[in-house]
Amino acid sequence: MPILLEPGATFDVWLKSDEDKPAATRPTFTAKAQSMRGQRKILAVIDLIFADGVTVDDVFDKSRDCLFDALEGWQNMGGSFSREAIEDALTFEEIRELLRKIGHNQRMSGYEKK
Repeated sequence: MPILLEPGATFDVWLKSDEDKPAATRPTFTAKAQSMRGQRKILAVIDLIFADGVTVDDVFDKSRDCLFDALEGWQNMGGSFSREAIEDALTFEEIRELLRKIGHNQRMSGYEKK
């Protein structure tokens, strides 16, 4: 069965800078598995940085909002998961790294059914 037909299919993703940390303490993000429609949305946001006439605020806000929508939560981040917390905890480059991974459904071997 395609993974997207599984209810609540999620997978864990983390930043490259955290990959060597022990799993028990590694900052980890729980991402929703993405259909082609979801992938299109995420990858379009990633492409915004190259678009003419788009402001920094537009790119930052849309990137933050897109990541928030693609995640179910996070662990080992030292705070509650929220739209505002994403902006306080991550750099723009880190948000883009996570969006690329989620947009390509990386780490799918560890998806969980809820």
